[in-house]
Amino acid sequence: MDTLRKFLSGTIHTVPENSMVQDVIDKFNSEKTTACLIEKDGKYIGIITREDIISKIIGKKDPKSTRTDDVMSSPIYTVDIGMSKSDACIKISEQKRQHLVVEENGRIMGIVSVRDLVPKDLTSASLTGVELFHKVRKYGDQLLKDEKA
Repeated sequence: MDTLRKFLSGTIHTVPENSMVQDVIDKFNSEKTTACLIEKDGKYIGIITREDIISKIIGKKDPKSTRTDDVMSSPIYTVDIGMSKSDACIKISEQKRQHLVVEENGRIMGIVSVRDLVPKDLTSASLTGVELFHKVRKYGDQLLKDEKA
């Protein structure tokens, strides 16, 4: 059974809480990532994702003058590093989040994306959020069934 430990890259992408959204967009482009944790006084206080920028910024706000803490999701929802891949897929579907912040013994270890967990053909098509989460749930259910067989 694969756990989330297998899918962590070891890199935690962060920006300070007083950063502008443009700083996050630049980091997404330079680091080839889709999520950043927002840091304040050495602690992670939120997360901002590609989906947040698409839904909250594009065509609505100027990323150069909008602070990340105005857009981030907070508090951070975390899952344990020992969570199985199947349970993670189900959790993504239930929480309607494309990223899970992974922790071990209370320490954040990284972020896992839905794209890290499911076959590329499930995420490569233009899907609505509802369609994506439905497909991810079905995939997680199948993995769970296979684990129990």
